[in-house]
Amino acid sequence: MSQATDPGGVVIGVDVGGTKTHAAVIDRHLNVVTDLTVPTQIGGVDQVGAGIVSAVAALESNGRQLTGVGIGLPGIVDSSAGSVRHAFNLGIGEDALDIVSRLNTTVSAPCWIANDVDAAALGVYEILRRDNCALQDLVFLSIGTGIAAGVILGGRIYQGNRGFAGEIGHFLADPDGPQCACGLRGCLEAMASGPALARQWPPSGEHSSVEALFAAAGRGDDAATLILERAVEHLTRTIQLLALTFDVDRIVIGGGVADVGGSLLIDALRQGLHRLQSPSPWTRALNLPDRIMLKPTEPVGVIGAAALTRRSRSA
Repeated sequence: MSQATDPGGVVIGVDVGGTKTHAAVIDRHLNVVTDLTVPTQIGGVDQVGAGIVSAVAALESNGRQLTGVGIGLPGIVDSSAGSVRHAFNLGIGEDALDIVSRLNTTVSAPCWIANDVDAAALGVYEILRRDNCALQDLVFLSIGTGIAAGVILGGRIYQGNRGFAGEIGHFLADPDGPQCACGLRGCLEAMASGPALARQWPPSGEHSSVEALFAAAGRGDDAATLILERAVEHLTRTIQLLALTFDVDRIVIGGGVADVGGSLLIDALRQGLHRLQSPSPWTRALNLPDRIMLKPTEPVGVIGAAALTRRSRSA
């Protein structure tokens, strides 16, 4: 965690995940001044809302001028209304969480929200641009508790007409696959997300985790390797679909599964993409293996959430 020396105002960025919530005070150079991580309160709008308000309140008293609060959270976000629906992993359905209205009663600075993966995509974009990477477009593919893609086109978040852009986790991957939390069967998220992988390992039914799966695959365990190969097959098709749809400069791989899998995952994806494109000269022209990269090591979720405030003020 870096310590900022800039005496100016700061913003708070909040990244609400399906397992944990990371909140941080961010300075204008995208440095983390201080942060905290707490378990996400799941169960409905009141529980999730209370958890976010509590995290922001814990950081607001840091003694520096607060100029804004940005929040990234899963689900279908209405940025103009400051609300979110259909965040299945948080227990939020049709009833909207009006989180900006809730925060406005306790926080003096203005607040903005975005889908969590959109915010993370913006964080990746801001970090790469800060580090002199000349790009305008990217897709951030998050593989974690859920699977979704955040799309940056021309330096701006692309949300689509109704906020569903990038919800690639609910693309049909296998019609005979398990039921997804959204109610459909065989979604990509039900086949290759962190919980989906953990459910398949170990075969004996003992305590399961993505960490144990990747550790076993790294040791050459045949069963673990097969599970990862199946997931990689689904994910490489997803990467191809994203490249064909948006033709972006970079497809950045992140999320909890990518954090655990690291080079083992990215190498497997590159090998899978080579196999996928090798039969077709036309597909090889996409150069898919060279377009993917792991996300930067910085906490892109909170940095992107914080960047929402700066972009909203300059819009």
